[in-house]
Amino acid sequence: MGITRRGIALGALAAPALLRGAAAQSAPKVRIWGASATVEAYHGFLFLGIPLGFYREQGVEAEFGTAAGSAATLQLVATNQAQLGYVGMETLILAKSRNPTLPVVAAYLQDRGNIYEVVVPEESPVRSLSDLRGRNIGVANLASGAIPSLRAMLAEAGVDPERGVSLLPVGNGAAAATALRTDRVQALALFRAQHAIIETLGFKLRYFTRDQPSSVLAVNANFLRQNRDAVERTLRGVIAGSVFCQVAPQAAVREHWKMFGRPTGVSEEEALNRAAYVVQRASELWKRWDDPTVKWGEMTQAQWDAMQRFMVEQKLMERPIDSAGLFTTELIEPINRLDVAPIVQRARAAT
Repeated sequence: MGITRRGIALGALAAPALLRGAAAQSAPKVRIWGASATVEAYHGFLFLGIPLGFYREQGVEAEFGTAAGSAATLQLVATNQAQLGYVGMETLILAKSRNPTLPVVAAYLQDRGNIYEVVVPEESPVRSLSDLRGRNIGVANLASGAIPSLRAMLAEAGVDPERGVSLLPVGNGAAAATALRTDRVQALALFRAQHAIIETLGFKLRYFTRDQPSSVLAVNANFLRQNRDAVERTLRGVIAGSVFCQVAPQAAVREHWKMFGRPTGVSEEEALNRAAYVVQRASELWKRWDDPTVKWGEMTQAQWDAMQRFMVEQKLMERPIDSAGLFTTELIEPINRLDVAPIVQRARAAT
């Protein structure tokens, strides 16, 4: 499975920092991969550890890149071309159901909330999901990962997801916003960051959500067995990046711009405010840095069992598999020993 050009470019940009870390000590090398064709500022929980030194401080030499989608990223992790990958829970479940010996396991729950949502304009007469009966709903494409969640939400609201609504492919961003503005569709079912982007284009949206975790960091099981300490240290770097994004979203955006360039055609202030808002909204799905009742990355078998029931109900798989083989919690206690206070202080100083 190929690596995207964005991933290669970021790896090249990260190289000087990596070399400095290597010169200081013989640090283990870990490749962390996202699952998007492009790198956005809200992916900062993964990449900020490179320019800001969080991974180096933890004693690992990290490289970050992306592949086009969770399936591609998971394949890279399974073949140890990347050691950690940010993927959808359902993608991991499907892969393990088809190949139980696939050497991947979830080690960290990132998106505790469901990235997939349904939105309508705030002034819309649609006040509940049942009001969508007979209307058009925009999706990114007809193979979108948002569709199973949408179907479940409609069914729970008493709407036949096959005959009760029409699904139209509208793309993302400005194209999806145009479809909503012109009433070609009366609702959108994309994902949290895309809905936030549309809000920055002047929309006020009403949200309908389904309580369900959605994305994890999967690790190559063989690498974990042989390099447990390196994975632990890398996940602490992810925690640090998550904290920085939440406390200083604008600073996270500026770091993103240093690596990928600032958007053109809009003022710097407007671009900064828009991107920071998207980071803020996306990070609401993560553990809050100041919530002591939740541990970083924690997940339970009940969550995986519930996800599998959902997938069986949506006919994404025939029968559930043993959830115990899908995830490990062995790293949760040690990674949560990280003192985030210095990271918070640094983030506040960057605002």
